[in-house]
Amino acid sequence: MILEAIFKRLFHFREMILILTLSALACLPLALSALVRDASLSLLLPLTLLGALLAWGLAQLNARGLASAIVLLVIGPLALYVRIGQLGGSLFEVLKQTLELFPALINLLLFKTPFELSAWSSAGEGFAQKAFTLGDRLTLWFTGILHGIQIEDPVVRTLIWSLVLWLIAVWAGWQVFRNRHLLAGMLPSTVVLAFVLDYTSKKTEILWIHLALLLFLYGLTGYANLQARWNAAHTDYSESTGIDTLAISGALTVGLVAASFLASTISIRDILENLRDRNQRSNASQAQALGLEAVKNNFRITGFDGGLPRSYLVSAGPGLSRQLAMTISTGDLPSMPASARPIVPRYYWRTMTYQIYTGSGWTNPPASSEDVAPDQALVDPPPANYRVVDQTVTFPNDTGGRLYWTGALVRADVPFQAAWIRKADGDALLDSDLLAALAPVGSYRAESLLLNVTANDLRKSPSAYPDWVRERFLELPDSVPERVLALARDLTASAPTAYDRAIAIQNTLREFPYKLDVASPPAGREVADYFLFDLKQGYCDYYATTMIVLARAAGLPARLVVGYANGSYDVERAHYTVTENYAHSWVEIYFANIGWVEFEPTASELPILYADTGAAGPSTEAVQTNAPFTERFTTLFRGLNLWIPALSVVVLLISWIGWDSLRVARLEPGRAIQLLYARLRRLARPVSGTASMDQTAHQFASALGTRLSVLADRPRLGKWLSPSHSEVDELTELYARSLFAPAPPTRMEARGAVEVWSRLRWRLILANLFGSNKR
Repeated sequence: MILEAIFKRLFHFREMILILTLSALACLPLALSALVRDASLSLLLPLTLLGALLAWGLAQLNARGLASAIVLLVIGPLALYVRIGQLGGSLFEVLKQTLELFPALINLLLFKTPFELSAWSSAGEGFAQKAFTLGDRLTLWFTGILHGIQIEDPVVRTLIWSLVLWLIAVWAGWQVFRNRHLLAGMLPSTVVLAFVLDYTSKKTEILWIHLALLLFLYGLTGYANLQARWNAAHTDYSESTGIDTLAISGALTVGLVAASFLASTISIRDILENLRDRNQRSNASQAQALGLEAVKNNFRITGFDGGLPRSYLVSAGPGLSRQLAMTISTGDLPSMPASARPIVPRYYWRTMTYQIYTGSGWTNPPASSEDVAPDQALVDPPPANYRVVDQTVTFPNDTGGRLYWTGALVRADVPFQAAWIRKADGDALLDSDLLAALAPVGSYRAESLLLNVTANDLRKSPSAYPDWVRERFLELPDSVPERVLALARDLTASAPTAYDRAIAIQNTLREFPYKLDVASPPAGREVADYFLFDLKQGYCDYYATTMIVLARAAGLPARLVVGYANGSYDVERAHYTVTENYAHSWVEIYFANIGWVEFEPTASELPILYADTGAAGPSTEAVQTNAPFTERFTTLFRGLNLWIPALSVVVLLISWIGWDSLRVARLEPGRAIQLLYARLRRLARPVSGTASMDQTAHQFASALGTRLSVLADRPRLGKWLSPSHSEVDELTELYARSLFAPAPPTRMEARGAVEVWSRLRWRLILANLFGSNKR
């Protein structure tokens, strides 16, 4: 009797059935998170439980079927669409602008005051554009499925799995708690769980847990139904059978599941295969004793033990020196006087790629060796969308036995060993994978191809990739945390194409401060997660590795490239001087029907820009955005004295300048100088125009100084703009030293940069008012 009283106080069959139902449903998202790519447990588990609880709540309230269907089958999926498509911010803006219309309508009715609809219309257009973008991606994914084409789109896959789990959960909750149909309610979750486990051939422990919960739940629901009938018939002592029912149901559940599990582990096929393997091992040992060897794969790795590193770890910031690494002449420009300031093409000098990410660094699969004769072409003939670049490379010291080139290597005038991870008979630029080229030489001449595409070409590239690309360059280790995968999905949810996804990731990472003096990731810590959520600053290896992880998580095949950045250009000798402090790593993303395309996430380097022939779109949006704001601003201050808004603007401007000066003064000296230089580039854009991707910082300073000198020749501007040339040079020199000098900038140098910027800022504003970027 005491045990029965405790049981009645602590347990109620209705609550136990709810808990067991939720537990059984939770097995499906738990299994999916471990077996299915892009299945996020932090997303799928809460929505599954929420769907079942919402159905249970509506069932307890005896809500009408139509109202429940609208909530569960319309509002729920729409909420998932908004959440996964990152439409919340746009939807909030639409609601905000809608609420702001009500006071305007009241003013219209009472005072006949006209109001502006452009802000509300702009918010609605932004929301609709993002919503239709996700709809187009969903349509494209299903079209690919119907035609047997696999489209890499993690956002769409996440949305589909979320909708499936939501429908399974609400169906189970409604059938179990409203219609009292346990088997019909839980059948979809059991079928999907069994299908996923069978298709992936993974361990099935979670399935046995799910079945055990279902069996126990079946016994409880059966008893609960009997108890309801007994209570209706006023049967005596019906409540005294509760403990006995629990004990019997538990015992039967354990017995049946254990028997089924043992039966499933006994396989006649496995027994026969074990016997055959044992016989083969015995025969193999006898054959080896006679000197016989079984036929093996004749894939060989030759010639690379001393030439190629086996791994590439992301570690503490490197100590960069100005020791000369090599000089490279491309013949793009002739020799010029030292005072010349030409626009010099910008190149990356690559030597090796990495494709396998380990969580702490990079490695490569086995490579095959091929001896390449002098001037033997690896690519023939050159495609039309590539530009031929000739390079003459000279090493002053030991090269490490590796060649350097830009773009895709075509040929060299020296014999070398090509390390191929994959060499296809078809298009070498699209289907082959050259790891590196080895030749212990002091100098050589090479010919390579640079991709020449526009942003529109990249946007037209489909998201269907060759099997070898999808299998090798989308793989991520299990050590990548779920929050990194979720961040990649959220960053790219509203991006309509693969190129837009890449740009969204690149631009996000470029907001992180560049810093060489950083520590290695803690032992066992995944690099991208450490960089994004803890370190939040770093050097090129951190940027490149993190972009590749996010890109692969977003369905973009990506790989790491190591070598050197552009270097400094010697106009008198017409060659690039590449020193060790230009050592660099960057990112390449594969675009179907185009090939590998370079991206630059490192904040200290200029971004790699691709021309967009449809540039009129953004400028039109900017005009549409600015006009309503100007009109609302004018309407707001209509009827007020002009000195009130003018005084407010002055006070706000002075307050902002004071607060910003304090904020910059608290920054690390190098970071403060880099921040001020970034402001220089932004503020100088109306005068200098958009910076070329080929310009270095000093070339940009020279071009800007020339433009300011022209403006200084105008009447009444010379006195104010004449000192700007030297101030631009001074700030640029401090910026370059903050990036490449062996010793970090001092606090005194940072104060000097602040003083220079405090004067230069007003001169640039004056130049923007009276100058133009027309040459």
